[in-house]
Amino acid sequence: MSKNKVLDGLFGLCVGDALGVPAEGKSRDYLTKNPVKNMIRFGAQNQYFGIWSDDSSLTFCLADSLCNGHDLIDIADKFVQWLYNGLWTLIVMSLM
Repeated sequence: MSKNKVLDGLFGLCVGDALGVPAEGKSRDYLTKNPVKNMIRFGAQNQYFGIWSDDSSLTFCLADSLCNGHDLIDIADKFVQWLYNGLWTLIVMSLM
């Protein structure tokens, strides 16, 4: 698989995740009447617009580890770094 396809997939995941974060917990009826068409701030997770969730962060941790081969210890280490140090997490406290 080409590098561009992998990057395209990761960017697509991140953008979709950032679009979806504010919609989490909203009913299908609500979203049908109010579809997400742009980045929304302060939605379900009270985040600034464009912030991705743990889904993207953990995917980036996995991709980061897999760049160096298949090592379950390294993957676990990256997940632990995410949990305790916010690895691959976008935190924008000053913008809120």
